[in-house]
Order: sequence, then structure tokens, then C-alpha cells
Amino acid sequence: MLNPRLVALSGPLEGTVRPLTDDQLSLGRDTTNQIMIGDRAVSRNHCTITHASPDVYEISDLESHNGTFVNGIQISRTPIRHGDRIRVGASEFVFLTGEDKGTGGGRSLGVGKETTSDMLTALFLDQRSGLPANPSGIGRMARDLSAFFKIANLVNSFHDVDTLQRELLGLISEVIPAKQGAIVLQSNAGEESNPPCTWSRDGDSKPEMVIREEWAQRAMWERCAIFATASSPSAPDEHVLCVPLVGVEKILGVIYLTSPATSPPLGEDHVYFLSSVSRIAAVSLENLLKLDSLQAENQRLQAHVGADTLLGESRAMSRVTEFIGRVAKGDSTVLIRGESGTGKELVARAIHANSSRPSKPFVAINCAAIPETLLESELFGHERGAFTGAAATKKGKFETAEDGTLLLDEIGEMAPPLQAKLLRVLQHREFERLGGTRLLPFNARVLAATNKNLEQAIKAGEFRQDLYYRLNVVSVALPPLREHCEDIPTLALHFANRFAAKGKRGFKGISAEARSLLMQYSWPGNIRELENAIERAIVLGLTDEILPEDLPEALLQEQSSEMTAALYHNTLNQTKKQLVITAMDDAKGNHIEAARLLGIHPKYLHRLIKNLNLKSDLMRLR
Repeated sequence: MLNPRLVALSGPLEGTVRPLTDDQLSLGRDTTNQIMIGDRAVSRNHCTITHASPDVYEISDLESHNGTFVNGIQISRTPIRHGDRIRVGASEFVFLTGEDKGTGGGRSLGVGKETTSDMLTALFLDQRSGLPANPSGIGRMARDLSAFFKIANLVNSFHDVDTLQRELLGLISEVIPAKQGAIVLQSNAGEESNPPCTWSRDGDSKPEMVIREEWAQRAMWERCAIFATASSPSAPDEHVLCVPLVGVEKILGVIYLTSPATSPPLGEDHVYFLSSVSRIAAVSLENLLKLDSLQAENQRLQAHVGADTLLGESRAMSRVTEFIGRVAKGDSTVLIRGESGTGKELVARAIHANSSRPSKPFVAINCAAIPETLLESELFGHERGAFTGAAATKKGKFETAEDGTLLLDEIGEMAPPLQAKLLRVLQHREFERLGGTRLLPFNARVLAATNKNLEQAIKAGEFRQDLYYRLNVVSVALPPLREHCEDIPTLALHFANRFAAKGKRGFKGISAEARSLLMQYSWPGNIRELENAIERAIVLGLTDEILPEDLPEALLQEQSSEMTAALYHNTLNQTKKQLVITAMDDAKGNHIEAARLLGIHPKYLHRLIKNLNLKSDLMRLR
């Protein structure tokens, strides 16, 4: 018969046992929960355990701030079984459904389903130094002091995470008689788990090694050293020592060492030595991991910037490129004008990338996409309690831009009251958060973009003239795509190659018929519409070549309407020609009589004869 219960291993409720007598058990900080945990890291209503079916229990996270973890993995909803470990904030529980002999209560159950209390020891170390709390233990560490200094000197000489891990395990083996070792690093949320870096005294490049995940998780959660000795029939067939890697910002993982059951057991002196080594190694590993992350992010951003490079060799685009080169190095405010989809934000990013502050923040805000009531807070930020819902202080775009570049996109849609406040910021280069009393400096360069005719907006009273003069220090008008259609092939091929690579499909080119359609279309949505059309063709196309049927219907409809218009005009001109020739024939070549017969003015008849190229035809009538 099942006897479901939660045993608290750590946290405010440590040592307590709570049976699951109802179909649902709730955990959280609020007093209405059946298990109330007084921990700020626990949400008011954190998670629930429900009796889903006769032999199945499930745990569900209630959108908590810090998450619910089962066996070290963050979950939203999952079944739980006997021996599963549940972490909520700083508290850890073990879920039991049957009898658990030989445990005697709370903490002894913490080793998981495969372990018992007589085989596992958890040693809590002094948080400041890693030295034993008992001063008599310091002497045991002194014999290894020279080895520790050797490790300390060498650990900072490696600049690669994998190399550092391998060398570190090798140096540790000179002091601790382990046969195998591993460094297991935690993966970030949403990322695949990192394979452990393993080491063997026998020299195997990739030795097979069993790592008990529940021991590693306990070492990290409780920041303690775990060591097990193969000294009883129920114990493992090897000695184990597991120490957490505690970095400055987070726990990175564990160092996991094993030795055969036939060798001497690993003792507390090894624990204290390894703990000291792990602390200095953790800082170096943390720095290298952060450096790798920054390099990967830099490569991603460079690839993104490269994908958005200004393209086009037409005279119109050459003028835009020359303009960017002239204004980028200065600090003048730039007004970028152009129809929607012409690449105004792309030009702004190019100005920032070629400026004297490319490593500084680039912050863009669309003034038309945010309601007026929220736009002021987005720009200026707000203090806590400035208005209903302002639960904390928030920095605005003026502040987050720091001394980088701020792009005010669709500036023509900004409401007049905000225009006045923006003008003051640009004039005095300082501002206040909403609800604040302290003036903050504004050091960013301002770029503004609009597809609106600001001169007409000024006449209509929709835009402040003084703000217009403040923004229009230097301006550039981006040409619509129909005015530099010679760049369409270059742009189309660029977009096609990008989307083909993204979708991992082959691409050989654009057929002649499709190229003709692209060149003849008027592109009212400009470059953005062209990009969308090419993406659609790549996604829906059945071959590795873009064909006319792969393109949007709008391109085909426009070609059809143009062909219809051409047919109409051709038929009309042919009819006019026949009428003029017949009238001139009946009037014996007399223009005045022919005009009278047609019911038009003689001067208009002369114009028709010239426009329709009828002189040669009329000469044959004589």
C-alpha cells in the first residue's frame, strides 16, 4: 500500500515529514498553502502535488519566479516517483511512496533511491575559506600546500575551458589517489547539457565513468562535499568524492573523483584540499565561460550586422552611403526620411556602427507602436510609486542609451505634449524620471526617422516647428525602391541566399521570368516588401530556383493589369488611325474638311497625325 509523503532535507522545514492525505498538496510562501515555506525565494503559491491516478503523482509549477526543480531539472508539470528530489527555493524535499528502512527521518533520505545513510557523508565547509571548521584539520592540509600553490600558479595560465579542465584533473591526481575524475558543468536554461570532461589515470582519452547525478546535485544545492566509502555490502563498488565548483556569480558544477573499492578510501584531508582547489578553479572557469559567451555573442551580432549591410550600387544608394560616411563620426542630430520599408533603421545602425561610439549601446524606440500613456515612461523611465503599477524603479530609453545612440523611429507620430518634453531634453541634455526629482544627464546621440511629411504636419499643427529645427540639423531622404530598381537583382539574390541558408535548402538562382516580374513591379512596400516576397518564394518554392509561381499574387496581378492596359491603348490607337485615314480619304486630303467630318478642331487633327505617325500613310493616299 502506498504511503506518499514529503520529507524536508533542507530549508526552514528541515527534518519534517508531511504525508499526502488529500488529492492535492500545495507549497508556497502564503499561509493558505498546506506546506507554508518561509523563504523569500519561494513564491506565494509556488507549486502543487496532485494524485493524478491510483499510482501516479504529478507536480506542477504555478508560474513561480524561481522555478520548481525535480532531480535538478526545472519543470512546469511532470510525474514524480519514489525517491525523486524536489527543490523549491532554498528548500529540498524527497518524495517517498513506500517504506524507507534504515533512514530514521529527514536528512538521511537525501542521497536518493540507490543510497543509504551508512555509505554517504556530507561535509559542510567554512564558506569563507574552504578550510575545515575544526582548527585541528588545518594540519592535514599543510602537507599538500606546495601542490596547492602549483595548481594556483598554473590554473590561470590556460585560456581554453576544455584544456583547463583536463589539466586541472591531472594536477589534482598528483595529490588525491583517484583513478578517474570528471568535471561536470551545469548548462544554462534552454541549452543542451554539457558533456563532462573526464580523466583517467590509465591514460584513456575518453574513459567510461558512472557519475551519480543525485550526489552531484546535492553537492551543488547544499554547497557541501559528498564522499562515499565502499565499506559496507550496500555501498557502491568504489570510493567517491564530489565537491561543488562555487563561482562568484553562481555554482558552475562539480569535481567528481572515484577510486576502486580495493584502494584506500578518500578521506576528509582530501576533501579539504579539493575544496580549496575548486574555489580558485571555479573563478577561472567562470571567467573563461563568460569570455566564451561574450565571444559567441559578438560573432552573432557581427553576423547580424553583416546580414543587414546596406546593399546597392545605384547612384541613389551611393549617395546614401557617402552621406553615412560624412556624418557618422560627428555628434550632430540626423533626421532620416523615407517611405516605409526603405531601410531607415538600417541607415541609423550604419551611422552608429561607423561612429566613434560603435561599442556603446544602440537603443531604438518606435514612437508609433507605443500608446501615448506608456511612451513617456518608456522614454523617461519612472520611480517606484510614480503611478499605479510602478512597483519598482525603471530606467527609460534616455537612460539606457547612456553615451551611445538613440533612434526615435516614426517621430512624426509623437503626441504634441511629448514633443515639448523631448525638445527640452534635446536643448538642456538632461531629464527626470517620472515621479523623480533628480536631474539625470543625457549624453546619447539622437537619430530620428519618419515617413511623414513634417513640413505639412507643421502647417496642420501636428508637429512643433521648434522641435523640427532641433531634429533637422542634418537630414537624408532615402529613395523608394522604384527609383533605384537597378538594385533589385542584387537585393533579391542577397535575401534569397540568406533565407536559403537559414532554411537549409538549396538555391541556384532566379528564373528569367521571375526576374522580369521583380523588375516590373512597383514595390509600394519598398525593400521590406521585396524581402518578404523572396522569403515567401524560398519557403514555398518546390525547386532550387525561384519561379514566377513562387512569387506573391500582387506581382502577377500587376503584370496582368499592365498587359490589359497595353492592349486597350493599342486597340484605341489603331481605331484612331483608321478614323483619320478614312476622313482624309473622304475629304480628298483636305485637313479642314477632314476635321469637320471627324468633329474636331483642325489643329487637333494635325496633332493626331503627328502623334500617330500617319504622315507616310496619308502620302500614299494622294
